[in-house]
Amino acid sequence: MVFCDDSDIAGQPVAHLVPDLRLIVAIEMRSELYIRAAERVAERLAELGMSKFHATEIANPPSGSEWSAVATKDRISALSFLMEVLASCDARAMHVRVSKGQYAHIRAAAKEFGDVSVGLKVGLKRVLVRSLVQRLSNGLRPAALVLDRDRSGDAPVVEEWPGAAFLVCGGPIVAPSERICGLQLADLAAWSINRMLVRRGRFNEGTANGFDEVALRVVAGMGTIGDLLQEAL
Repeated sequence: MVFCDDSDIAGQPVAHLVPDLRLIVAIEMRSELYIRAAERVAERLAELGMSKFHATEIANPPSGSEWSAVATKDRISALSFLMEVLASCDARAMHVRVSKGQYAHIRAAAKEFGDVSVGLKVGLKRVLVRSLVQRLSNGLRPAALVLDRDRSGDAPVVEEWPGAAFLVCGGPIVAPSERICGLQLADLAAWSINRMLVRRGRFNEGTANGFDEVALRVVAGMGTIGDLLQEAL
């Protein structure tokens, strides 16, 4: 099973990053490990009285968020729990990333070979899905690919993609994260990579907080993170 979520780094918050970076992270795990993970997440959410784990919202809950009344230590504990669940899945992490400026350059070069009518978000998603479909088609087990849907509450849908009919349900499944535990785990992975790209200097400065520590442990636990964009190129 593969679950995917995205993350954006707007502007240029630190000097070592290109501006306006978009990142999509995929985590791949065996279904037998995922089943128990989903049970654990559902049980903990019921205990907490929450609808879902959403890392950005937990770390920085906006006014009106269901997490806004939760103490900082308990929010750190919630993310630490999710980190442990992700680790129990023995998941392999992969990603694609590109900035707006880089995408404009790539798109201009690609137009020499034909019309390119998609923007950054759709273009990066195409690379992700096509790379994952090719990878999963070589596997021996049935495979499911689940992508996060932007709007919460919408029913899951199956998208049609070239060469993806072998997937469970006949194509990638697009679903809201509150319905799918795996998407909440992918969200944690994407948030952690984002946070470490932006805030890793805090560890050198001695200003890292509890949320930064969780992000560091998540990224460290994922080991080598595959670059699907490099593979596609």
